[in-house]
Amino acid sequence: MLQLDLAKSYCNRYQTLIRGSILLTALFAHTAQAALLDVFSAELALARGMTDKGVVLYRAQALQTTDPIVLERALTVALENNDIDGGLAITKHWVDVDPNYIPALFYMAHLSLKAHDYRLATQTLDKILSYDPNAALDRIVAGISPDDPKDRTALLSALQSLKEYNNPSLSVLKAGLLVQAGQPEDALREVNIALRKKPDVTAFITLKANILLSENKTADVQKLLAEEIKRQPKNKSLQLFEVRFLLKNNQPQLAMSRLKKMSQRWRGDGEILLLAGLVSIDNQRMLDAERYLVQLLPIDQYVDQAYFYLGIAAERQNHIAVAISYFRKVQGDELYRKAQRKLAVIMTANNQLDNELEYLTQERIEHPEQTSFLYLLQAQLLKDNQRPETARKLLNEAIASLPNQPDLIYARILLLKPNESELLDRESEHLLALSPDNPVYLNAFAFALAQQNRRLTDARALAERANKLAPNHPAILDTLGYIALLQKDYSFAIDTLRAAYHAEPSMNIGMHLVTALASSKKYDTERLQLINELKEHFPNESQITIQPNPDHTKVKHPSPIKSPMTANVIRH
Repeated sequence: MLQLDLAKSYCNRYQTLIRGSILLTALFAHTAQAALLDVFSAELALARGMTDKGVVLYRAQALQTTDPIVLERALTVALENNDIDGGLAITKHWVDVDPNYIPALFYMAHLSLKAHDYRLATQTLDKILSYDPNAALDRIVAGISPDDPKDRTALLSALQSLKEYNNPSLSVLKAGLLVQAGQPEDALREVNIALRKKPDVTAFITLKANILLSENKTADVQKLLAEEIKRQPKNKSLQLFEVRFLLKNNQPQLAMSRLKKMSQRWRGDGEILLLAGLVSIDNQRMLDAERYLVQLLPIDQYVDQAYFYLGIAAERQNHIAVAISYFRKVQGDELYRKAQRKLAVIMTANNQLDNELEYLTQERIEHPEQTSFLYLLQAQLLKDNQRPETARKLLNEAIASLPNQPDLIYARILLLKPNESELLDRESEHLLALSPDNPVYLNAFAFALAQQNRRLTDARALAERANKLAPNHPAILDTLGYIALLQKDYSFAIDTLRAAYHAEPSMNIGMHLVTALASSKKYDTERLQLINELKEHFPNESQITIQPNPDHTKVKHPSPIKSPMTANVIRH
């Protein structure tokens, strides 16, 4: 979103004044009383969360005024609420009443690009560039990258129709469009134009490097980066780009050497220290990793990452007590859950399940915002360690205190016994009422019904809805094909299960397809080939056998399932 400094200063000043009733009248001394009331009503609507009303009122007032403060505020409100058409209407009016006001032209250029009105955009850009061919247009073109190929072609054509201003920002925008159009050489030419005008802009250099990479010219990239870093030895961003380039091109030792020098040049830089620590871990240089990561501990922004990856390094060295200590120090939301999962795995592997369960109970007290997650983690540990009844009691407790948490309800559903059909239906329907567009829940309920061979019409509708929300996901296609098989819709079942198996060649999906192919002798060759393939990939699975045509009114799942909803859910 375009936010000029001038706009920010107007907006901040305006909002401060609008809150002061004494200054309000002074601010609008030249504004009609009715207009003043409209502006006040708009601000009041925004303050009360009635955003749509505030946007509409401001737009209506802006189109009737010449006051730059009101216009600026109305435009800011439109932009903040992604009202592109309204914002463009305001800028057109603003330019009409003050044709030479440059900020308004900047806004109009940006909004016309966002609205795909490329003719107006180029006309406005031409006017701006006629004042200053080297105008900084980076904020105008920021975020402009049409998804539709036709829009990209139209935008590129419009930009190429402009006079040869050789403006760096426009050259870079054209370069991006040319890359997407499959014209890398022309794109490089545009980037070189931009670099001739602004040779020190890192984004231009890295764009050139990425275009070369798309052409597999890694040697040219390495040479370009070496030359630019030699010319700009204080450019940290460029050096970090080179390190990541080296890592992607399997040169970890050279990348590590670069990071070591950078850490000495930019001492205490969190970004460099963190990357150096991670690369050291990947290269099994744990002492180096610890040396870099420990330096992050005094930096608030990086302290959780430091503790987390120090824990990873300690775990890989089998320093279990040290790893536990580090993971327990991770407190920030972003890594807290990952750290708790790591702790759960470590503690369980070291026969300390009960200690871990007690610890998680205490964590619920100390981290009430994580209560739902911690209950789920405890329940999963109990379930994985053959204590499903205890897990279910724990989830009952959790749902009693957090009754409308979908994840908790879903976890309890997964613990239902196959003979609890009525409870399965009631709980699943409650879950879908809370989260109706979750493809995981839709697919799981559909598969549970299919496994019990009941309500197949409902099950298919659920699976079809899940497929619309998450198209062509193998788990959903498997469910859909499995239900069609039970309904004796063999052609659809085979096509759908083929697609599922092609996307994810698992044993379960493969066995569903084997069963479907047994519906007709014309598929015997394909069925036998698939069975041999499954035997080769899953040699320890005794379920894989050549079967006669089954009774499709009761298709069995190829392996026993303890719960009707555990086997065929989309992985989180």
